[in-house]
Amino acid sequence: MNIIEFIEDPRFLNDRSLSPAQRMSLKAVYGLPLTDDELGIFKQTTGLLDYDPREWSEATFILGRRAGKSDKLASNIALFEACARHHSLTVGQRGVVMIVSSELKRQSRIVFDYCLDKLRHSKVLRKLILRTTGDEIELVNGISIQVYPCNVARIRGQSLVCFVGDECAFWRSEGKNIDKEVLEAARPGLSFEFSKMIKISSPYMMRGEIWNDFSRYWGKVQDEALVVQGSTELFYPSYSRKKLEAARRKDPTAFEAEYLARFRSDLSGMYDPVTIDKAINYDRPMERAFVRAHAYAAFADCAGGGGRDSYAVALGHREGERVVVDVIRSRAPKFNPIEQTREYSELLKAYGVTKVIGDKFSGDFASNAFAAHGITYEKCPKAKSALYLEVEGAFNSGRVELPNREVAIAQLKALVRKTRSGGMDSVDTDSGQSEDEANVIAGLVDLLQGSGGGFYIGGEGLGDLHPGDGGGGYDEVLGGLLGAAQKKFIRR
Repeated sequence: MNIIEFIEDPRFLNDRSLSPAQRMSLKAVYGLPLTDDELGIFKQTTGLLDYDPREWSEATFILGRRAGKSDKLASNIALFEACARHHSLTVGQRGVVMIVSSELKRQSRIVFDYCLDKLRHSKVLRKLILRTTGDEIELVNGISIQVYPCNVARIRGQSLVCFVGDECAFWRSEGKNIDKEVLEAARPGLSFEFSKMIKISSPYMMRGEIWNDFSRYWGKVQDEALVVQGSTELFYPSYSRKKLEAARRKDPTAFEAEYLARFRSDLSGMYDPVTIDKAINYDRPMERAFVRAHAYAAFADCAGGGGRDSYAVALGHREGERVVVDVIRSRAPKFNPIEQTREYSELLKAYGVTKVIGDKFSGDFASNAFAAHGITYEKCPKAKSALYLEVEGAFNSGRVELPNREVAIAQLKALVRKTRSGGMDSVDTDSGQSEDEANVIAGLVDLLQGSGGGFYIGGEGLGDLHPGDGGGGYDEVLGGLLGAAQKKFIRR
């Protein structure tokens, strides 16, 4: 029995609603003969000129929204592998069909729920169910269908007959892209003769494993992976044309990604992950101690303590052309902002800093809270996007040193640059996660690398420090940053 027969047979899934493109895709994965019409769709969606019937151990589907990714492709492949194929299990071994999706529990259960409903509605397949839990269906044939949010630890050590990655272009954990780590954790478990890795996703940015598969394999004759790319209209011909037109008018760029299955050319990672990794000094302590010879500066991203944002601060100094980020601290909600300001004020004073630059949080709250502890708080006139864009050159040229702080590194790598026509690009995270530590790093680097008159402090060059960006004069701002009572400074 092949997968199409399994899907259409009334005794099993009893589903004859596959579109021509969905049907072709399933046939191609298993090396089944294609009709002339299906061959035309194969050439259109794979970029290949010829069809060489063969069963693939790895396949990637890059499809538009509502293209049947979960219902017609992912769940049908999972059930066929779990119920209709013989996998050579040893005594006591349980094979696993694993479905992995985003870290959101609701999203991760979509394919799983399709599988469970189809099993229960089949007079034959329902008899295979031994027991079910919230994230597992145990079958009497020694196979289990399991569902997990993307998590490396949960995947390791499993005997996988099939791995289904659902929407893996959007896999995040604590703001970090983890698609590569999850897929690499799964591959050693795919040790059976017919084991398969199936990745199904809408496209996003030109980075990550889905993009890598497309750039490496689409349209190329090779034996690594089958890559299929297709629009919503092709895979789901009955989808409302009216809705498609409305989506196109609302946002043509997003429409191309979400419904035409094209990768977004207007979005890119703000910083190259390799560049951020090169900035990390793995041999230094997480926080560098105060050194009297250095002139320190600070940048803060304040928060009220009751929402989603953390309250963060970064301290650093300049060594020639390099900016060294000495300290990064943040406090996640819930916290008392007055008490947190007191704690950060003590930190600043320990490094000889009596002025901190920061965002325009809550009117004059930050100014008053820091002033109560002898620290001047000055509002930065630049928006977050401007700060991220202006320090790009410093990262690219290797002029920034960072501690090996996992949260901060993940936030920097998660920043997304959106190209705007006729105006300045914008920068934000790609999934709404926190960026507070990334913000204070960018603010600090911008403060210490700014262009301007330049100063010398006790014979140590500060180069082009430009605290005037914060709105104050050189003497006033630099005096606050360095502590005029402790350090003698001379305008160059």
